[in-house]
Amino acid sequence: MKMSITFPIDTDQLESFTDTYLAQLWHIAQANPAPIEDRDSGRLAEMIGREIIRRWLGASTPELFHHQGEHHFWYELQRNAEWSLERGWVPKSTNGGSK
Repeated sequence: MKMSITFPIDTDQLESFTDTYLAQLWHIAQANPAPIEDRDSGRLAEMIGREIIRRWLGASTPELFHHQGEHHFWYELQRNAEWSLERGWVPKSTNGGSK
């Protein structure tokens, strides 16, 4: 026996689906035999994946600010300068004290 199954997916309703059903949709979207360059298939998989991620982040307490783009610069500033209320940031002397 050979069978084809059409599976309609309403992306406007993703938030209302159960976790189990959403996981099934993820597998269906990934198993889609459409060519990799098919725009609609890629968008469908992305929309389902984003809903899964949205739920996962909502149910967890992820570290949000452990690494930030400005951390390197802040570290370097603190390593090489110190704050003075009178003068603002001033360079640290090479012998460990302040100027």
